[in-house]
Formats: sequence, structure tokens, C-alpha cells
Amino acid sequence: MINSTFTVTTGSKTAVLGLRETPMLVLGTMSGMGLGSQIADLDQHLGGVISAEISKKGFQGDLGKNFVLELNQPGAPENVLVLGLGSPAKFDRKAITRAIQIAVSRAVKLGCSKLTIPILPNRQTQGTLNLRGQAFIIREAVEKKLKELGEKEGSLEIEFLCTPQAKSHLTKGLACKRMSPDGECCVEE
Repeated sequence: MINSTFTVTTGSKTAVLGLRETPMLVLGTMSGMGLGSQIADLDQHLGGVISAEISKKGFQGDLGKNFVLELNQPGAPENVLVLGLGSPAKFDRKAITRAIQIAVSRAVKLGCSKLTIPILPNRQTQGTLNLRGQAFIIREAVEKKLKELGEKEGSLEIEFLCTPQAKSHLTKGLACKRMSPDGECCVEE
């Protein structure tokens, strides 16, 4: 079975520097919304390749829709998975699980050893689920998908790239043993 590890890394002051070196970068986008200013900065640094592909494909951010860009640029992610997260109003446990399982499947299929998920400030999902809950759901979805993949061997690191303020919330969510009915992560049993 493929083993998973989770790391929480605080990025540099600019998203471009924090998002460079990874086998697979996951860029989640909500339906009908753009890339966001920090991802737009990365896109500009990469010569506009992400926004050009989004436009070419008519990508709208619908839940589960996705494509992978293989980048052959020094200092850039090897692969960028642009992944639709659906409507902000419907961004819930099921949507997160579906998106993460797609990301894990794509990473394993491409032989990536690491999957980087940026958790950006002023994110479009901050009103629906707290970061602890999101981290718990992501860990649960990764573990379930890797179990489904069965006999494959190896390891997959899931890296959250975030601000220092978000790091403690994500770390607590990853340590969570269970989630309450109202979506709050309970660290204690």
C-alpha cells in the first residue's frame, strides 16, 4: 500500500516563491471564479500558461472537472493540477473528499511523490468549513483513496502550503481523531 505523510509548510511572503518546487501543485478553483491574486502571480511568473490553458479548455471550476499541466520550466512545479471545487455554497465534506481523491489518483498515476495544496489567505471557502475541519477531511480522503488503490507501493507526501496563522489550525485538524456533527474537529477522544 502507498503510505501517506502530511506536512504543513509556511510559504514565503510571495506565493510565487512558495509554490515553485513540487512534483504536483493542486490549484483548486470555485465555479465561475478566477485564479485569485496569489495564483495569478504564479501564473504570470510562469508566462501565463495556467490561465491560457483554462481559457483554451473553457474550464469553469465545476466540481470534479480537472486537467494537468506538465511544466518543463526550471523552478516551476513539475505538474499543475487545476481542479474544480464547484460552487462556494456547496463546498462541503463531499466536495472536498471528491476533489482530494481526484488529486491523489492523478498524483499516483503520474508517479508523483508529493502533492502540494496551497491554503491561501482570504480563500473563497473560509465561510463554509474551518481549516481544522478541512484538514481532517483531506487526511481522511487521502487515506481512503490510497487504501482503495491497494497493491501499489510507495509513499505520497501531502504538503499544505499556508500562512503562519493557518499552520496551527491545519496541524490540529491533521491530529483530529473525530469530527463533531457541526463540523468542528475534536482533538481529544
